[in-house]
Formats: sequence, structure tokens, C-alpha cells
Amino acid sequence: MAEGERKALIVGAGIGGLATALALQNAGWKVEVLERSGSLEPPGSGLSLWPNALAALERLGVLDEVLAAAVPVRGDVLDMEGEPIMLLEQLKVRRRYGLPIQMIHRNDLTSILAKRLKVNTVHLGLGVTAFHLGFPRSSVEISTGGRKNADLVVGADGLYSVVRGALLGVGAPRSSGTTALRGVCDATGLDNGMVPWGEMWGDGGVFGATPLPGGRVYWYGTLPTKALDPYRSRGWKTAAASTFAHWHRGIRSVIEQTPEDAIMAHELFDRKPEPVWSARSATLVGDAAHPMLPFLGQGGCQALEDAVALADALGQHEAVADGLIAYEAARTRRANKIVSQSHTMARLAQLDSEKLRKARNTTMRMLPKSFRLKQLDGVVGYEGR
Repeated sequence: MAEGERKALIVGAGIGGLATALALQNAGWKVEVLERSGSLEPPGSGLSLWPNALAALERLGVLDEVLAAAVPVRGDVLDMEGEPIMLLEQLKVRRRYGLPIQMIHRNDLTSILAKRLKVNTVHLGLGVTAFHLGFPRSSVEISTGGRKNADLVVGADGLYSVVRGALLGVGAPRSSGTTALRGVCDATGLDNGMVPWGEMWGDGGVFGATPLPGGRVYWYGTLPTKALDPYRSRGWKTAAASTFAHWHRGIRSVIEQTPEDAIMAHELFDRKPEPVWSARSATLVGDAAHPMLPFLGQGGCQALEDAVALADALGQHEAVADGLIAYEAARTRRANKIVSQSHTMARLAQLDSEKLRKARNTTMRMLPKSFRLKQLDGVVGYEGR
């Protein structure tokens, strides 16, 4: 390591971890990423990239590659019959924010970020079993034995982060009582005119479908976790068809097109927002810092914002501890607000009362288009020109 070169250990090679590694590498840091999994390929699903995420990817130097691997989001909100509740016009989004909303496969984004890192930056199959806060350096214990230490340790290890547990204390995440079913299928043979592109708000849950590059479709649906009990031995495909196929005539064909082993079920959790993520020579990014429910599509987007903000803050201060204070000042309030808004949106989107759904849909349809777009300002961090 060159004299004066600062070293960072990133725990976790998800989108937040890889983006943070790239941001710090671009800022002149020596970086190592420790990933317990033996593969960089996350479970196959789509990821929405809002203008704030694309702006961060532009800062990281990979925007062109990302746009080449992504497609525009069809982000309309529909009712169970497929009638519009709220339309999201891509042209107006681009005009207001300078960038569109795109959809990418998680594996594709992971690959793009990883390829920009120097050789031997990412160490697969190397889990972190413990974290020790120190000053001026912190250290981690690794699954193969021994320790690694660095000027900065970044916990990017998700909902059950080892680093977070040591920094903030171990506590159970907050269950939403909701599980998401997700799948990716081949679009060949599907009638595009029948597929309800966008997100449908129905009886106690949502169902969304959007194109992916390569002639694929990504879909997801949410339902109460307890409602999955009868299907645990019958398969998630049966659960999806039984729950959503009667909503709209096009949903059944999408589910039927999806192989059983391409459907995942994940219970949804978040955590109560915390005002502090850092201490002396360690901090958190992404789900380790601010896990959120997916109802604003901002989980990955906020992790990308974290990565850029952390590198910026550290670059503006000679002492790591001072840089981490600046990082928190830049990020905690905004990210924590998105956590709370996502929690609220989960309740609004998943109403199980038909009367309340009708009132919600009527109210939202009456809102002026200009007001609907302005509601996104806070989500994407737009402050006007």
C-alpha cells in the first residue's frame, strides 16, 4: 500500500457495498470487499432506478453502461381491474429531474459495478463473524480465521448486519406482516396488450409487472405473510396464482409463464430509523443503515446515494471521524425520511377494505397531474431549479 493511502474494508458485496467500494476507489482509497457468499449473483429480480439513483451512478462513472442494460419503467398505478389510478409519464419525469426511471436486473447492475473494481478487490466466500471498533483503525474477524483491519470499516451487510450490531446494538428488525413473491419469466408468447404493466393496488396487497432487457418480465406481488401458510408445501407459484390471477385477466399468463424455481418469497422488514450510523472509524450503508420497505422503490437507490455521499464526505476531511460526521449530516435525515414514507406507502397501497380502496382511488384520480409529479420531489431529492 502506497504511503499515505487509506484503506477501507467493505463488509458485503451487494449493490450498496460494491457502489461504496467503487466510490472510495475512485477517491483514491485502497479497498477490499468481503462477501460471505461464493457468488456475486444476487437472487434474480428487477430493481427500479429512480433519477436519484441514476445521478449517483453517473457520479460513479457507470451511467452509460447501466442505461444500456436497463429499460424504461412503466410506473403507472392501477386498480385491480387494470384501470389507472395514477399515471407516471416518463417524458415529464425526465424533463423535471433530468433523468428517467429505469428498470434493471439486479445481476446486471452488480456485474457493472464489480467490473469497475480493481482485480482482487472482492473476496468471495469470506464472511465476517465479528467487528471490533477501534481508533484510528477498526478490525473484523473473518470466517477463515484471523483478522483484517483498516482505516475505515463499512457495514454493507444488510438487514442483519454484523457491523450494525456492534455499532448500534443487536435488535430485531420490524416485521411488516407482509411477504413479497417475486419472479422473472421469458416474455416470449405473452400478449403485451394483456399484461397489466405497472403496479396494481388491490385487495390487501399489490401486484406489479415490468419489462426487463433480454425479452424478460419481472413481476412481484405482496400479501399477508400468514396467508402463505397453506401454500408452503404446494409452492409459491400456486400461492401467486391463487392470490392474484383473479385481479386482472393478464396476470395469470405472467405467473404461468414463470418456472416454479424462479419464484422467490421474502418476508418484508424494515427498522426504526436511527439518527446515528457511525463511530470513529466505521459506518453503515444501504440496508445495514436504513432498511426500508419496497413500496417507494428506493432501497437500492438510497444505497447508491450513500456510496457517493460517503466518498464525498471523506474526501472533504482529513480525519476519517470528521468525514463520517459529515456523511451522517448529509444522509441520515433524508434516508430516514424515506424509511418512514415507505412504511406509510405500504399501508396506503395494501388496504384490505374495499370502501377505503374506493375512496383512495377516487381521491388520487382527482389530483392534478402537476401535483402528482411534485409529490415525487422529496423521494428523488429534487429541490427545484
